[in-house]
Amino acid sequence: MKRQKITPKISNRLVQLELFPLRLPFRHPFLHAAAQRSSTDTLIAAALLADGTVGFGEAVPRTYVTGETIESVQYDVRTVLADSLKNMQPDNFSEALEWADNLPFQNEQGRNMNCARCCVELALLDAYGKFFQTPLSGIAGWLGFGAFTSLRPDHPVRVSGILDGSRLARTKHRFRLMRWFGMHDFKLKLGGPHDEENLKIIYKKLKRSFRNERLSWRVDANGAWDIDTAVAMSEILSQMEVYCLEQPIAAGDQSHWKTLADLSQVPLMADESLLSSEDAEYFAQNDLVDYFNIRISKNGGLLPSLRLAEIAYKWGREHILGAMVGESGILAAAGIQFLQMVPHTAAAEIAYSTFLLREDLVTPPIRFGYGGKLRKLNGPGLGVEVKKDRLAKYLAASPRKIGLA
Repeated sequence: MKRQKITPKISNRLVQLELFPLRLPFRHPFLHAAAQRSSTDTLIAAALLADGTVGFGEAVPRTYVTGETIESVQYDVRTVLADSLKNMQPDNFSEALEWADNLPFQNEQGRNMNCARCCVELALLDAYGKFFQTPLSGIAGWLGFGAFTSLRPDHPVRVSGILDGSRLARTKHRFRLMRWFGMHDFKLKLGGPHDEENLKIIYKKLKRSFRNERLSWRVDANGAWDIDTAVAMSEILSQMEVYCLEQPIAAGDQSHWKTLADLSQVPLMADESLLSSEDAEYFAQNDLVDYFNIRISKNGGLLPSLRLAEIAYKWGREHILGAMVGESGILAAAGIQFLQMVPHTAAAEIAYSTFLLREDLVTPPIRFGYGGKLRKLNGPGLGVEVKKDRLAKYLAASPRKIGLA
């Protein structure tokens, strides 16, 4: 990355963080094994510089993913992360990256705070990207990841169509719409009481639709199966052309993955079990999975997500860029920045925007186009502007200001 030197002034000092707990309504309910939702609870962080520049970040905490809640994230930002940012006044964007990169992942008690870290990290990157007029596309070079980011796939990464395996009539309807919209890659969410029966019905539907094309799809159990069920389902899936089975067993004791890896008939993907670089190294070194599901909110921000992609590349693993259900265009913009730096990502699940949300928070809207194609973002910082009136419109609780001056 070109190191842009700007004489430091008081105007670029970080003076305040503000937290906005929001509830964003959906156009239609979303169901999977871990939850059913008609809205999403998300936390927006705003980083204010002394000259008035504001950067925005987002995290979507879920107890079954990272153990965090909206309340715990706000607490960790106030009591841990804010203290680490006092006197932040970088001379250039590279120094701003160092500040963001040094944000902790755990509190003093060792409790995970990936989501808290994510919303603050993104807000800092956005604010200082704007101040120094620097896009985020060069971050991978700053991290020293030039080799794997130079890979160019045969075609750009496309967004996957997400299907719910528990409601057949609705799933069939949405699949028809997605195929009409040119979608080529799909993920089927299972984890209900009739998984085997519903799986076979949906597979037949997929095969008929892809009669003259290669079928590209994966299955996600969201940790709902035990070992025996996961092994039995993998045998069925091995006859159905799935390219991987995602998070078939619950996160927790990593030793269970060894048993599953030895017996599974299809490649495996870790999601909720993959929270840190240490997790990634463990899964790769022990040859337990073939795919990583990287989610920027789950994994602590853009910088650690890029490190996970580098670990996957180093060990010859594939990765996808996942998303939290109902995340706004702020996280989606971070996802697009990730994909612009890591174009060989196998698939993406981002940028559903107003396909799912009633309204997004950003302009221009971050929504995939025909065939799941994503447009590039070229502006400084995250490359989007937040509609502040919508922050007020969807407040679920009072915003909190944290002074740092």
